Amino acid sequence: MTTLQRFTGLAMIAVPLMFMAAFTALQMTFDYPGILRQPANEILAGFSAGGTGLLALWYVFMLSALAFIPVGVLSGLWLWERNRAAAAFAATFGILAGLVQGLGLLRWVILVPSLAQSSADPAVTQAVFDAFHLYAGAGIGEHFGYLFTALWTISVAAALWHSHRLVAGIGMVLALGVLAGMAEPFGFALAGIINAAAYTLWAVWLVVLGIIILRE
Repeated sequence: MTTLQRFTGLAMIAVPLMFMAAFTALQMTFDYPGILRQPANEILAGFSAGGTGLLALWYVFMLSALAFIPVGVLSGLWLWERNRAAAAFAATFGILAGLVQGLGLLRWVILVPSLAQSSADPAVTQAVFDAFHLYAGAGIGEHFGYLFTALWTISVAAALWHSHRLVAGIGMVLALGVLAGMAEPFGFALAGIINAAAYTLWAVWLVVLGIIILRE
């Protein structure tokens, strides 16, 4: 086993586990992601009540998204000899996926704490929150995050098609499920449910892929 293979496999296991641990903790303490569909004043009040512990969880969640950047780089290097075009796409889309999702989540670490403690006009505070929530969250973090994550998954699956067809096929199906989340802002009612289920299974798929890499 090469050093590159070992780091790639371990990263593909560690990053989704970190992501799911933070996600689960936010579900239990902040009713995430359901709370995101609530009015701004309720979200800000819940955030304020969560204190430093909740802020720390959001910071870890943001780091887990940014940690996908090295996964993208490592996956591209690992796949280089199998399929150079797919490897280049995987590295590019992996970096972009981690970057846009990290930037989307950064608002919970920098902006939201300030808004939750703001003494300004509540209507103004809520308007600022809503604007960033839609642009940085739904737009940059989710819309583009879903797109680049799905394209990374398809690139990796394409490179693995001849050697691990079942794993590659499952990855492509899950990528379509992740992509479905892009339709939510346009009124597709089931988009959020499909995306949430696909993302959970995608995290499991990534762990399985990491184990396969370590066993090769």
